[in-house]
Amino acid sequence: MSPVDSFHDEVDRQVSDRSEQRDRSFVRRALRRGVPVQDIEDRLLTAMEFHRLNPERDPLAYVRSLIEEEGSNLESIHFTEAPGADASTTRKSLLPQAAGKERASESEAMARRYIHENFEATDWLAVVVRNRKSGETVQRITTAQQIASQDFQAWLRHKNAHGSDIYLSLNTLREHAHSRTKGDLKSVRHLYLDLDKEGQRKLALIYENGAIPHPNYVLQTSPQKYQVIWRVEGIAQNDAEHLLRSLARQFGGDPAATDATRVFRLPGFNNKKYAENFAVRLVAGTMPEPVYHQSDFRIEVLPHDPGTAGRIQVSAPAVLGSESVNTQSERDWAYAIRHLRRGDDPVDIVREITAYRAADRSDSEDTTKIASPRKANPRYYAEHTVARAMTHLGMTRPSDAGESRSPESEPDR
Repeated sequence: MSPVDSFHDEVDRQVSDRSEQRDRSFVRRALRRGVPVQDIEDRLLTAMEFHRLNPERDPLAYVRSLIEEEGSNLESIHFTEAPGADASTTRKSLLPQAAGKERASESEAMARRYIHENFEATDWLAVVVRNRKSGETVQRITTAQQIASQDFQAWLRHKNAHGSDIYLSLNTLREHAHSRTKGDLKSVRHLYLDLDKEGQRKLALIYENGAIPHPNYVLQTSPQKYQVIWRVEGIAQNDAEHLLRSLARQFGGDPAATDATRVFRLPGFNNKKYAENFAVRLVAGTMPEPVYHQSDFRIEVLPHDPGTAGRIQVSAPAVLGSESVNTQSERDWAYAIRHLRRGDDPVDIVREITAYRAADRSDSEDTTKIASPRKANPRYYAEHTVARAMTHLGMTRPSDAGESRSPESEPDR
């Protein structure tokens, strides 16, 4: 064998070894959390690299051997720690503590498993419970361990059964945080998309696009509506939000769901938005591995916050003819015209302009100067700007364009 062939064989062995280590790690964690063996088989067969790296071997036999070996190892550990325990006691000890006290339904197990797979027990997260009929919105910030506990889950089940929707933050908060603001954010754990229109078509485009990795999770939240989630690490908050906006722009996701403190629905609970319950579920074939990095998303990243001068100046002169665009109000007008012509939802345009004009903006060249002062009533200003732009283009303003929403306290997906 030539040195070159020997080198390539060694690389292939190393890649295969690393792949098997990841698979073993996943099986071990899943068994400890009480995940059914059939679920482990299905999810591992969908995502693993084994068949590509070992085309001559049977992937199902490989998966079952991992489950058997790791299950035996866990039982051996338990017998060592507790002599005299029988096999049934050993298996029960591998289940989550809450599941050991009651026979959880499939939906309850799904919610707990989703939390365990995505967060450490000590991570601090926000749970939002919102009842549209009564107007009640409750936010609780506590640890992932507490949220997955039997008592907390029972409370969520009770609230869900009585008309409340259940949401969970996808990025972690500072320990003992009292609110869910960007200043409270500790680390970015997920990127995501909210596909609230033409969900199946857009989801197919995501899977077909080679510039981004396959999602770890896809949640179906109602017919034709999906929430797409990637597990990530090592991405700064600003970079993550640039990526979120870029993903939403490229694949037609909800532009309002592009902040790092966003809450998404928790699988295993019912969507109470409609006349009939719709069980929020994980689409088959999704799993928590691998964890991605910023370099895995090879798409053009929007470098500016929504509404910035840099974004507007690209096409504002073309919109306004020969007039120069000197003020932020002119840039907002140009932005509204351009996006209305492109067919964007006026409600989304109002939302973006409102967010941008709600705070003072510094000059990009001299940060001691305010280039764009905040508006006293940014929502009214945004609605007025978009309404004028729609009149200018001969468009009819939708009846809900002036509806006020709070993404912090009132998730509406």
